[in-house]
Amino acid sequence: MHSVQTLLVLLLAVAMGVQASRLPADVGSHPYAISLQRNGAHIAGGALISQRWALTAAHCVTVGGGQESYPARTFLVRAGSIQRLVGGQLVALSRIVVHSDYSSGGAGANDLALLELASPLTLNANTQPIGLASERPAVGSQITFAGWGSSQPDGALSHGLQVATRQSISADACQESLFLSQQDLLCLVPEADDVESSGLCTGDAGSPAVYNNQLVGIAAFFVSSCGTEQPDGYVDVTQHLDWIAENSA
Repeated sequence: MHSVQTLLVLLLAVAMGVQASRLPADVGSHPYAISLQRNGAHIAGGALISQRWALTAAHCVTVGGGQESYPARTFLVRAGSIQRLVGGQLVALSRIVVHSDYSSGGAGANDLALLELASPLTLNANTQPIGLASERPAVGSQITFAGWGSSQPDGALSHGLQVATRQSISADACQESLFLSQQDLLCLVPEADDVESSGLCTGDAGSPAVYNNQLVGIAAFFVSSCGTEQPDGYVDVTQHLDWIAENSA
């Protein structure tokens, strides 16, 4: 039955011109994925890294792209549900820690923020933290991201969590393609046989990129329009392990 449903989703996506390789997530398949919400609306994705801490993109929580974050009390995190509006556990934040080297002018560099939950989550089959990778994935690795972003330019956000796979390219190729020089940039491009690109889109910022069941990246930006052949930019989590450990103790 699941394969039939997936085929119907693909056919409908092609007919509507959306990114066909973004597929609905199964319940419990990505128990680390969280929806960060402000004033009742989803604003970003994120990854649960412990019972009380999550990781997202700094530009989603800062005022004017600087170091100052919006008040933690204005945010909620929904964890343990593939639906961004219902289910799982809805928890307030007690603190936001923005990376000390983040700047909105840095084109994705150091674009990380830690979210401290006001109370620890109850862990279960649908709510589990993910471990952090210690090494950058090899070139050509197939990396999965999960988010509630739109499946087409200017489209509405997805109600259900969507997943897609892209492949990593070298840091040099990434920097050359995007004319950027930061060292903590992880770039993902469509797989060779991916006719309908599966890139980041509006609402996907902060979403986790995972390889071998470990967190390797946090979504920072897409280029020009979502779902193109251009690389999508992620913050390479492996370059920030010390900062994460020091600030989430």
